[in-house]
Amino acid sequence: MSFFPLTHLSNKVQISVDEPAPFKLLNPKTVEEAVRMLSDHGPEAVLLAGGCDILEKIKTQWIRPKYVVNLKSISELNTVPSDWNIEKDGRIVDRKVHIISAMTSLSAIENDKLLPVALRQAASRVASPQIRNMGTIAGNLLQDSRCPYYRGPWNCYRAGGNTCDAVRGYTYEHALWGGERCYTVSPSDTATALVALNAFVQIVGVNGKKSIPIEDLFVSPSFDITKMTTLLHNEIVARILPPVDSGETKTFSTFRKAAQRNAWDFALASCAVAAHMEGDRVSSIRIVLGAVAPTPHRVLEAEKILVGINLKDHIEDAVLASVSGAEPLPHNHYKIGLVKNLVRECLEDIVLQNKS
Repeated sequence: MSFFPLTHLSNKVQISVDEPAPFKLLNPKTVEEAVRMLSDHGPEAVLLAGGCDILEKIKTQWIRPKYVVNLKSISELNTVPSDWNIEKDGRIVDRKVHIISAMTSLSAIENDKLLPVALRQAASRVASPQIRNMGTIAGNLLQDSRCPYYRGPWNCYRAGGNTCDAVRGYTYEHALWGGERCYTVSPSDTATALVALNAFVQIVGVNGKKSIPIEDLFVSPSFDITKMTTLLHNEIVARILPPVDSGETKTFSTFRKAAQRNAWDFALASCAVAAHMEGDRVSSIRIVLGAVAPTPHRVLEAEKILVGINLKDHIEDAVLASVSGAEPLPHNHYKIGLVKNLVRECLEDIVLQNKS
């Protein structure tokens, strides 16, 4: 039996529990009804999708909600809509996209050969087959920090305290970039791939529907140290929209992940690359790292090096640029080598895909 903190309020205590506190299960029929329930009950309500993260928190009484809003009862989250537009800066963006409902399982994404390669590869590396069968794409994107200090009996910054316990402790799993007051890392494999693919997410809230680049969904500790995303309490991710190749340029993508074990474990570092090629030259490229920063980390310096040139001849230049600005903590310097190897493997795979 594990020990978990009873609460994230000021005085954390250790308590051994193996069943949830009482709560009321709500079963909305529409996304709008679920939004109203979240608005009505405020912080006393939480969402249930696949349940891989939230049910653990509830069972161990790490959180004690009075209401659980069950998204599994909403049929439209498992269907493909036809009335959504992608907007950016108030304007409709005209491009073809795949439409993935929020409740789509990770195993379904892993096995859908119509989806981009990087997304399928990322989904295939999440946890175990059993969890991929239960876990949803939106749940994987929106999962909370996995920092052992945050999840353990420490009153760290993210949990409402006044210091980052990781900085004074063991930093094996923590950030190379953007830590500031909190050195947690983005735990989602699919987020890394979707940011590289420049996907959008469609969100439903009290003011209706909106679409945003998925890159704008994630936030650093400097924005709000208590949150991993910009999502409001009464907003729900309804769809995920990765792009479809327009046919004007060849589009290739790939994903790599380093973990202690090939199954179950969260990434120590990951990399996703999406490239548009014109012959052997890079028309545009996005290189994104996971598990090394509080948000999926775009490697802008490496991207700038590669645009407009022959990819094969400049892989090592991009590899070196991929760790520009990294600030290792006492125990995570090994991630520098992981990042370089992962970026190299991804770029070499893009070259091979372009040849085939």
